[in-house]
Amino acid sequence: MGPWVITEYKTDELMIMRRNPYYWKVDEDGNQLPYMDEVQYRKGPSGIGRDLCTIAGDCDHMNLENPSTFVEAMTKAQDPTAKFNVSWGPELLGYYLSFNYSVDLGVKDDRDKAVRELLRDLRFRQALSYATDRDGIAQSIMKGPFLRGWAGGLYPGAPDFDKSSVVYYPYDPESAKILLAEIGLKDTNNDGVLEWTTGPMAGQPVVLQMLASQDAKETQSVAEALVNQFGAVGIKINMKVIDSQTLTDTRASGTWDISADRGGQEFALPFTNPTGLAPLTKNFTWHREGNQPRQMMDFEKSLVDIVNQYRATFDAAGRKDLMMKYNNIFTQNVYNLGVFVGRYGLGTAKRVKNIADGTPVFMYTWVEEAILLDTLWTPADQQLPQNRPETLAVYQK
Repeated sequence: MGPWVITEYKTDELMIMRRNPYYWKVDEDGNQLPYMDEVQYRKGPSGIGRDLCTIAGDCDHMNLENPSTFVEAMTKAQDPTAKFNVSWGPELLGYYLSFNYSVDLGVKDDRDKAVRELLRDLRFRQALSYATDRDGIAQSIMKGPFLRGWAGGLYPGAPDFDKSSVVYYPYDPESAKILLAEIGLKDTNNDGVLEWTTGPMAGQPVVLQMLASQDAKETQSVAEALVNQFGAVGIKINMKVIDSQTLTDTRASGTWDISADRGGQEFALPFTNPTGLAPLTKNFTWHREGNQPRQMMDFEKSLVDIVNQYRATFDAAGRKDLMMKYNNIFTQNVYNLGVFVGRYGLGTAKRVKNIADGTPVFMYTWVEEAILLDTLWTPADQQLPQNRPETLAVYQK
């Protein structure tokens, strides 16, 4: 019943879809939809490859979410001969650090237990915030005002965001060192790395693992920068880049410490995924429950109460007030550590027509579901050669 039918598929390579001659929709003049005879999807190693493909004119659209390609995309788009257009949305592109708060899931030894205790200590999270030069990281990725430091929590471009709700611990390495000393972490052998001074780990260096995604390039940039910035206050970071499936499996098993992540849309439009805001479910990303009952921190319980109230009301003013309280508690307790925020971009090939002006870049969903794909068309003199011309889908029992 769909506008196109898959006629060729190669795992992790490509998928070719051909026009369904029996599709039921027509346009206002009675012409049968879809207009395009063929659609091809290609598997790429990362979003950067997709961006470069669109800039070169070989692909038809790109979801700009890797800031390392923003300058290239904006520069090329200004060229009169450019084959694509770019539009930008509000500040909804956030990169942050998430922490593993589980007391028991994935805990295998004294080291894991000690690390979880540190991550659950607000002073430690505040110290990491003070150690993070957010604006420096943002400017190293893309100079100018396009990216800026961000505390975490709701994105500044979110409809329910209010600046007055934010508690911000700015870059101040000396304050970080004071808090770490208050916790009892000291450099006992003058090697530049702090050690635990009490408990089973006494005398052992504080070394944390930080995950980054192979598929989200800027998470690697964030992690690389924080290796040095956290190292400057005595916290040694081992960075590990893994693919998305391994990251999902690692999260599920609980065998991780810190992760550099690109945020989801729950922090832009909370009502689209309220269970992503607080540990309402057992598989909440940052505080997953294992075989033992989850030990939520006091502020987490407050966040759960707020989100449950939010889910139960349709009053817009009431929801905004609840999100202000949520964001205040969230940022005060550094539930995740925001690094920088920017804007998503949408690049579309000029030859593809019928994409409405003002199409959302990324608010509720990506472009494929924000436009009517079956109404897109391209003038005959601008069409690219078909990969499988005259191919029809064959249905077999």
